[in-house]
Amino acid sequence: MNLSHNLKKKREEHNLSQEDVAQILNISRQSVSKWENGNCYPDLDNLIRLSDLYRISLDELIKGDKDFQKNIVIKETNKQSFPIWLPFAIIGMLYGLVGMILYHF
Repeated sequence: MNLSHNLKKKREEHNLSQEDVAQILNISRQSVSKWENGNCYPDLDNLIRLSDLYRISLDELIKGDKDFQKNIVIKETNKQSFPIWLPFAIIGMLYGLVGMILYHF
């Protein structure tokens, strides 16, 4: 079973229309339709809200959708993290700049 199938199944189990879900999540009905047709995936915030709405765990919601799981891993590894050395470099440059200014006065 994949995510799109799970989303549609859970929505129907809760007797909700796509419009109902869209209004609850404050998104367009077209977004819900695209998720349920497998044309795109909800972002993590909406996945959490959907799991709350349908009263199931995120694991239950996405389990079995290997493409979605791979997509999450790829996006996570492509995120650029904040370099730990950057604040020290900025402080060093500011220190040097202040030193140059004081040296000239």
